[in-house]
Amino acid sequence: AAPAAAPQATTGDSSAPAAQAPAATGAADARVLWSKPAIISPLFSTSGFEQQVNRLVLGSVFKLNATLEPVPDLAESWEVSEDSKTFTFVLREGLTWNDGAPLTVDDIIFTVERAADARTGSNLKGRMSNIEGAVAYGNQEAESISGLTKVDDRTLTITLANPDAAFMTSLGVFSGFCVLPKHVLEGIAPEAMKENPFSLAPTVGAGPYNFVRYETDQYAELAVNPTYWGEAPAVERIFMTIATPDVAVAQLQRGELDLMTMPVDEADRLKDDPTINIVSVRSPSISQIGINNNREFFQDKRVRQAMMYAIDRQGIVDTIMFGQAEIVNSPVIGPDWVGTPEVNPYPFDPEMAKTLLAEAGWDANQAVDMIYVAGAKEQDAYGAVIQQQLRDVGMNVNLVLVESAELRRRYIEENDYDLFLFGGGQYRAEPSLTAIYYHSKNLTPAGGNGTHYVNPEIDQLLDAAVAVSDRSARAEIYDQIAKIINEDVPTIFLWSPYSIYGVSQRLQGFEAPSYSTSVLWNAEGWSLSA
Repeated sequence: AAPAAAPQATTGDSSAPAAQAPAATGAADARVLWSKPAIISPLFSTSGFEQQVNRLVLGSVFKLNATLEPVPDLAESWEVSEDSKTFTFVLREGLTWNDGAPLTVDDIIFTVERAADARTGSNLKGRMSNIEGAVAYGNQEAESISGLTKVDDRTLTITLANPDAAFMTSLGVFSGFCVLPKHVLEGIAPEAMKENPFSLAPTVGAGPYNFVRYETDQYAELAVNPTYWGEAPAVERIFMTIATPDVAVAQLQRGELDLMTMPVDEADRLKDDPTINIVSVRSPSISQIGINNNREFFQDKRVRQAMMYAIDRQGIVDTIMFGQAEIVNSPVIGPDWVGTPEVNPYPFDPEMAKTLLAEAGWDANQAVDMIYVAGAKEQDAYGAVIQQQLRDVGMNVNLVLVESAELRRRYIEENDYDLFLFGGGQYRAEPSLTAIYYHSKNLTPAGGNGTHYVNPEIDQLLDAAVAVSDRSARAEIYDQIAKIINEDVPTIFLWSPYSIYGVSQRLQGFEAPSYSTSVLWNAEGWSLSA
């Protein structure tokens, strides 16, 4: 069967007149605030907003629910061996892509192969490295990945080289384990995958929605996939609108937008507005300042510790964040079974910061750029405060606004930055996700360790923590990890913000996810009242 609408990607001259999303036709269309995409591919996307669209369009073996637990999607079930080394997935019967081709285990194997292949340049490569034979395959030393066993068209067994009790959680970060159509992409060389038009216009998928078009810097349009295996979504079209937070808030108030992540000040201002529901939930994310640990002037950990002392984090939370965040001092912040590691709280102490900088021989003339992408108003506000507080202790920090593509080049691809102000991650959901950002096997661009922090002891502990299934034993190891990272300060830990959403009264079925960019996790179950 053909897709419901002819998919296309409009990525022309951004200087052309601004395109507007088509007028709503009634209760069948929903509008959601989106972030300008750099790429829409599970192999390369680093934004949760992008990856949520990946799942809606492509489909995923499993998806993550509102509390970031794996739940069925394309796979109807799975089994995990007692030693956490063997994972067997069973796909639903009769799955097809929207062009009518059957979706089978071969598509999953193809996806893993492309992700593991070093020539692809996928940032999932590090997450695939524990699959038996994935490293050899990725380095072109084997013709296949030995840990992938096709039992039949619907059943796949994944065998790991080492036990990993959190394999599914780390594999599904942000959206779930998305699948690529082998019959469409197998003729594309691994090194050409990223630049292929499919990476910005995934027109063949098996999710609840089809990709229709992307109008550059304006919106992306999704339409119901009539070949979807599940119950037909009630919302026929979703427009992913790209707008500044101020514009989006005004659109929400006028009824022109149905869902957005809310700036904290606007959430406070609109909490009594009868036309909008404001929903605030605890988030798994951490706001941080990434440090390029390859920079010579950041090599002394006393410099990094000084930065922690120099920033009045609680003051920023109380004023700019309206109390909608919790101070954190390490990446180990949950879930509840892991406990609360006792670590240095780094209270606001400018004099201590100056002392540490002096002991480290910090050069006050050293210019340091802190890059960031445009985001919520509170980030702009606290970014300026942090800049001034670092300057107050003798660090010449400049704020540098960059576009998403430039950020990807500098942070992910080339490690060409000093500091990076950002937020995200799903740390509270599963402590093993710390490995994505702090294990040396995950150095960018093959993984998520964009700070290029390398500590063999941390590597060993992270590997040990997922090799045991007993939670109390795991908690003890993560306690050690928290203490070491808290001492090393490979990134500046700020706070874990709450996820706040503005929801129109007409949007029904939205379940607020803990991770703020996961707003589409159950979009196929939404409906719109008149």
